[in-house]
Amino acid sequence: MDRLKKWWVLLGEDGIGPVKLKDRVETLGSLDQAWEWARSREANFSTKQAKRLLSLESTLSNPNHWGISWEDDAYPIPWRELHDAPIVVFGRGDQHIFNRRSFLAIVGTRNCTQRAAELGFELGQNLAQQQWGIVSGLAKGVDAMAHRGACYADGITVACLGGPLHRIYPREHMKLAENIIQNGGALVTEHARDSEIHPWHFAARNRLIVGLAEGLIMVQSPARGGALISAQLALESGVDCWVYRPDSRKETGQIWAGNRKILEEFPEMGWQSLDELFGLLGRAVKAVVPNRLETELADELLPIWNCIIQKGGAQIGDIAQACHMTTAAIGRKLFILELKGMVERIPGGWYIPRKLG
Repeated sequence: MDRLKKWWVLLGEDGIGPVKLKDRVETLGSLDQAWEWARSREANFSTKQAKRLLSLESTLSNPNHWGISWEDDAYPIPWRELHDAPIVVFGRGDQHIFNRRSFLAIVGTRNCTQRAAELGFELGQNLAQQQWGIVSGLAKGVDAMAHRGACYADGITVACLGGPLHRIYPREHMKLAENIIQNGGALVTEHARDSEIHPWHFAARNRLIVGLAEGLIMVQSPARGGALISAQLALESGVDCWVYRPDSRKETGQIWAGNRKILEEFPEMGWQSLDELFGLLGRAVKAVVPNRLETELADELLPIWNCIIQKGGAQIGDIAQACHMTTAAIGRKLFILELKGMVERIPGGWYIPRKLG
């Protein structure tokens, strides 16, 4: 039996997690000795082994799915520093990308403001074009916009999931997940195909996002939430952390409470413009290279397309206002974009980009 299977079976023991299993292997001297120890002590070991192996086989039955243990060369090197590093991870996409690219994490609340959504997209696009890998959680709001921005720039992005690979959550991000793969990125998770999804899984995956990144950029967070947890993990683990500094005159309310909380204690972490952030990163902002989709569009369609992309979707009235055109004129151009398969009209008069999920 190969070592991946042994690690996976032993992880299924009652009361055993990554930390305890590693301690046991270290105490007994090797994985093989830990295997023999468990097999000799548990009366129903064979039954549990068969169930776990079936779970592993089911997860890897899709030829596009892969699994690695923490011993494999492809295992993300930064994760080895985590106290509770996952012993086995499953994924889709390029399993070798983790150790070939420097990553920055972009995090923010699901129920974000329009401004935060635009920032997430802008960060993903600009950072990806400067050869940073982007890592986030594929959640609604800032996470999805950061992934979309990176994909729009033809860049590399990795999504750490809170559930198994075949159950993308939320479901409307399935197309975005495919785009991440097509662009050379990856989806990763600790959870097998038959795993139940629990709320705490999404908090636990935050350590993987932070652990993979050289730095973390928090766009928006209320006083409590996953983005704030990620920022706190970064602070505790020595990962550089940069927090968007909301405009005290315009960007008020509890939706920014997490940002203000961190910046009250660490004001030097704050940034408000890309120039300011890139100064903290030690790099200058480079001119954004046009996306390949943009080169296919007539000049008159570009402003409408850019508006929809930057907002992650918008109503026709908002597009008309942003582009300084009448709704009738915008409607005709949106129809052309629909025919090209670049935007999709959904209930409520909204238009969303189809190319980016």
